Amino acid sequence: MPKILLVICIQMKNEMERIAVLGCGWLGLPLASQLKKDGFFVKGSTTQVSKLQEIAAHHIDPYIVQLNPKIVGDDIHLFLDVDLLIINIPPGRSTEEASLYQEMMENLAKAIQSAPIKRIIFISSTSVYPETNGSVNENSGTDTSASGLRMVNAEKVFKKLQNIKTTIIRMAGLIGPERDPGRFFGGKKDIPNGLAPVNLIHLDDCIGIIQHVIRQEIWDETINAAAPSHPTKKDFYTLASEKFNGSIADFLTEKGSYKIVDSSKIIFVYGYRFKYPDLMQWLLETHQN
Repeated sequence: MPKILLVICIQMKNEMERIAVLGCGWLGLPLASQLKKDGFFVKGSTTQVSKLQEIAAHHIDPYIVQLNPKIVGDDIHLFLDVDLLIINIPPGRSTEEASLYQEMMENLAKAIQSAPIKRIIFISSTSVYPETNGSVNENSGTDTSASGLRMVNAEKVFKKLQNIKTTIIRMAGLIGPERDPGRFFGGKKDIPNGLAPVNLIHLDDCIGIIQHVIRQEIWDETINAAAPSHPTKKDFYTLASEKFNGSIADFLTEKGSYKIVDSSKIIFVYGYRFKYPDLMQWLLETHQN
């Protein structure tokens, strides 16, 4: 009987929690869908009218929100009327989009200050760390290049918001459905830095870590999210290319600059268990010809 009451209490707590996922793309949409299944009330944003129906099909309240750099959208104040905001908006690929990123994030922060939001999860990137030829963790120095500073400065925008608890999750390279790593190097020759370790994370673990942060109430933290295994580029991408389309990826047997992203904090401090800790094993089990 006590166990049943506990389940009911947890479900009621989830139903009272309102979450908005800003950016329902490759990661954001399955994340929002999973959070809805977990019992939360979930809103999701997109920049495309054509995607509203897809978001709604997952029983998520859909909104149009564009940051370019001014916030444009249908009732942005309604979208931000939540307890928890998950920001999943990476810098654009074009030079113009990237240069406007800081302004976009600052304008978003101003809008957040007028909302009832109590907690933020900001999806960042392990690209903030320089190639140190060694291991990097959450206490390591960050990259001073333009791309590194861009993400670090965006993190700071939300960490300094008053009366809001912000957790930064620095994601490694993303792999999973529709992001098969075999497509990167297949058919190429003399690929440099073949002995450098890879830093990757599967979509299921991206979602799993975000769920874990919410469930365990891990707030005001910075967390690395990378699979604990780090095979060489040569070993990983050669197998991925063979499994994906039967092509060959020819790497040079050399080790240039690299880094190993240490995710010990989320594992040993906060107790997260990776669904795909062994990247080579994932390749072997998932991509069968």
